[in-house]
Amino acid sequence: MKSLSYKEGFLHRFVGFSESFPDHIAIRSLDEEEETVTYHGLRTKAEERNAALKALDVLPGDKVALVLPNGVEFIAFYLAIIGRGAIPVILNYKLTPFEMTSVIDIARPTLVVTTETLLEQHSETFQPAFGVHHILVLNTGSEPPAPLPDNATDYFQLPRQTEPLLLPEGNPIVSVQFTYRGLGRPLAVSHRYLDLTQSSDGLHEQFHPQGVGSVHLVTLPLYAIFGLSVMMVFPLSVGATLLITNSLLNRDLAEVLSEHKVTFTCLVPDVIRYFNTRLAKRKGELLPLHPQLMIYSGGSHLPADEAEKLGKLLGCNPVLQGYGLTESMPVIVQSSIGKVHRGAMGQPITGVELRVVDAGGQEVAPGRIGELLIRGPMLIDGYNDEEDVNARFFRDGWLHTGDLVWRDDNGHVFFYCQRLRISKIKAQMVDLSEIESIALKHPDVVRARAYIVPDNKEVNVLHLCVEGSGDLTQSAISTLLSRYLSGFKLPRTIEIISIKEEAHAS
Repeated sequence: MKSLSYKEGFLHRFVGFSESFPDHIAIRSLDEEEETVTYHGLRTKAEERNAALKALDVLPGDKVALVLPNGVEFIAFYLAIIGRGAIPVILNYKLTPFEMTSVIDIARPTLVVTTETLLEQHSETFQPAFGVHHILVLNTGSEPPAPLPDNATDYFQLPRQTEPLLLPEGNPIVSVQFTYRGLGRPLAVSHRYLDLTQSSDGLHEQFHPQGVGSVHLVTLPLYAIFGLSVMMVFPLSVGATLLITNSLLNRDLAEVLSEHKVTFTCLVPDVIRYFNTRLAKRKGELLPLHPQLMIYSGGSHLPADEAEKLGKLLGCNPVLQGYGLTESMPVIVQSSIGKVHRGAMGQPITGVELRVVDAGGQEVAPGRIGELLIRGPMLIDGYNDEEDVNARFFRDGWLHTGDLVWRDDNGHVFFYCQRLRISKIKAQMVDLSEIESIALKHPDVVRARAYIVPDNKEVNVLHLCVEGSGDLTQSAISTLLSRYLSGFKLPRTIEIISIKEEAHAS
């Protein structure tokens, strides 16, 4: 059974900081001419957006989908939805219309908060047929304003009012997100208020202390649970400043870290590799960094040499790793205040139990590879409305992750590989069965098989092999996949095996 040791969660703490440190900067946006928002200002923005939700008759328990990029609006609306007692459904704004329809049809939010551009892209999905009765649209300040659908409202045309945030009681759902488990379709998971707070606190126990005056560089997407928990919930829970940019790859990482005295950030492995290449060409002396700067890697496995290389190029400690799932939030982390174990993901945070077992479910000895099982208050109860799937992956309170790992004699966990038909490409989840199902939509494709092969830099590369008849071409398959799937799901190579008509003759 879950044991909750908290009565107040992160929204309680944020409101407390807005009263104790009203003028402290909560958000600094590098993309908006260094726009700054104080803790009091962010609370006011959240209360204004709460008033907008009230005007649209959003009630406690209603689902509200956020389809927004990282930024002040995402954060203000997320706080407002929770402060309304509603349930945030957090969706990747980069999804294709096909992918968006799949998750909207499962979540069925009554309201969608999005931008004018994204509404145009998904206008056929944000409809009552999928449960969406209203759309709240941002940045519709064009001249003349573009006409909106009958079920859409321009947020900036609403009267500017405020509605106090309702602080959650108990442990309500504060996030619905989606993941894959190799079944070819998305699965919905729900995270709860106190569980999310406890996960953030457990991470903090392994970090150099953070609080008022700390600066967290936000680089991970907030629509993912790792970004939401580590890059938003955690800093707002301790009074830190969020330094937000969606254009980090166009900036000098060393200058950003130095100029803003960044104390904490998370980068995905592909971004670390990118900056390793750029920083190796950088001229001049090393820039002064915060003496307790912590850089972590998340999203997928990072080889130890890449972690060490970034530290040397920046003149700071090596990158440390963490581990988590959409189902669990971050649950394993390497300590920044203890001894570094090269290549390890770390040890479980407070409240998390783990086992490493063989195919028969028996615990394996240190140094032996087995499947990672986890349980704890950060773990979801199961996938929403998926009884058969839950029976497969959740047994006796343990989540069978599908990740193969090993532990050393000190209990540090090391990643080996994933045994399910899922993988990470550019730190994004890829379900191989989903890719195959789309390829099979082509009338000439008989069979399809997607598979992963790491390249010489240990980067996962997606390949697809299809068998078909007729004049099947790589171009035709590539065009089909692009119509349905996001770019990171598109295979680097497509192999076509032609089936001769004579082979079917009897």
